[in-house]
Amino acid sequence: MKIFIQLFILADIILDVKTMRRMAAMIGSQVTIYEIENAKHDIFLSKQSVREEAFNLMFRWLQHIEDDWIITTKI
Repeated sequence: MKIFIQLFILADIILDVKTMRRMAAMIGSQVTIYEIENAKHDIFLSKQSVREEAFNLMFRWLQHIEDDWIITTKI
């Protein structure tokens, strides 16, 4: 039982990441997929190192979206 609890803490047993990755690719042509090791289904409630990586990726992605918007709107 202790091994199961330790695995549950380190991994997400709720979501099927492979299926999510496959389905996300079908949403459209402008989809960004990031995988963060040891993240739980609510990434921002995962351990600190996972949250930091998630925030860094999210802010980098948002910057990219803003840069594209500026280019396309010629501001």
